[in-house]
Amino acid sequence: MKKIVLAISVLCFCQLAISQQANDSEIEEIIVIGELSRSAVRAQIIQVEDDVYRFYNAQNTNKKMNIECRQVALTGTRISQRVCEPVFWTEARSRETQNFVREWSGVAELENLSDRVATEFEEMNAFYAQLIQKYPSFAEALDILADLKARLTELDN
Repeated sequence: MKKIVLAISVLCFCQLAISQQANDSEIEEIIVIGELSRSAVRAQIIQVEDDVYRFYNAQNTNKKMNIECRQVALTGTRISQRVCEPVFWTEARSRETQNFVREWSGVAELENLSDRVATEFEEMNAFYAQLIQKYPSFAEALDILADLKARLTELDN
């Protein structure tokens, strides 16, 4: 497998994206993704996700489009996992669960909510595109996040 050897500069994304100017007092940290351990990659993913979502939420005026992260113990396990999703998706799943409980009709379709929230996803993607165009550092952070996730997949295989 091709080893990812990509050096990245990790600055505080929020400061960089908001100001769009790096001043001399900021300290730059160089990280070589291909040399990170599994736990270090996971920690970096969480840090970059938090920065990206914090910036996205601050720019976003529709609070239902905000992306929130939380620890969730998935069905059948007590081991919690980090889940990040838009508020509209969380609310759609909650409504589907409530309808299922009220009607007690077969199986709750919690995994396939895409049709019910297609308009919201389109709006969210359009806003992401605007942020990418307006803030090059936002696009860079998304690229770094993709590289980190690719490295994690490589380590898991």
